[in-house]
Amino acid sequence: MVDLKATETDCCSFGCRSSCVLSAVEPEVLAGLAPRIQRVRFGRGETILHEGTPTTGWAILCQGGARLTASAEQGKRVLLRFCSPGELVSGSPLVAHVLSATAVVPSVAGFIGRETVDELVRRCPEALLAAHRQLTQEQGCLVRRLVDLTYASTRQRLVRALLELGDEHGAAEGGGVRIDLPLSLRDLAEMIGAARPTTSGELQALARRGLVRLAWPTVFLLDPDGLRRHS
Repeated sequence: MVDLKATETDCCSFGCRSSCVLSAVEPEVLAGLAPRIQRVRFGRGETILHEGTPTTGWAILCQGGARLTASAEQGKRVLLRFCSPGELVSGSPLVAHVLSATAVVPSVAGFIGRETVDELVRRCPEALLAAHRQLTQEQGCLVRRLVDLTYASTRQRLVRALLELGDEHGAAEGGGVRIDLPLSLRDLAEMIGAARPTTSGELQALARRGLVRLAWPTVFLLDPDGLRRHS
C-alpha cells in the first residue's frame, strides 16, 4: 500500500472518467477537490477495505480491479462481485463497512472523506444520484445471489455467475467471450456458495460440452448462448 501524490493520478485524466461515479462533477470542481482526495496504490492481494471497520466517506477504484466479499460461517467468504475502475468500492452511509475489498491486480483507490463528500454532493447532487444507482445495483446483485442460493442448482448458479462476469468484464474473442479478470477456482466457488471440488467438477462438465475453456487465471465462454440454455 503506497500513498500517491495527486499529480501522479489525477482523477480528471483517468481513462475511466466517463464511467466514474464522479463523471457528472464539473472538471473545475473536481480539480479543486483533488488535493483532498487521498490516492493509495495497492498490490495484488492487498486489502483495500476491511469488513467491519468504520466508514469515513467514499472509496473509489481509480485503476485496476477489486473483489468485494463478505464473511460467512466457519471462516468462509462470499464473493459478491468484482469492481471496475470508476466504481465505488464503498459508498455506504452505514457506520461500518459491510464488505471487504481486495485488489485482484495492482490498483489505485481514491479515498474521499465524509466532509468532502458532503461538500461534493452539495455542489453536484448528480454525484449522489450516481452513487445511489450503483449501490442499488449492488443490492440487486445481492438479492439475485440470495435467490439463486436458495432455489438454483449448483450448475445453474455457476452458469449465471459466468454469464454475469462475461457481461460485466468480458471481451469478444473468436466468437465467444474472454473474461478479463484474473479468476481462480476459489473466486467462482465463493461466488456460487459451493465447495471448490464441486465447482471444479461443474466447470469440467461445462468444458467437456464445449461451453467454456479454462486457462487459469483466464476463463473463456466459448458458447454464451449455449450457457444461457443451462441457466
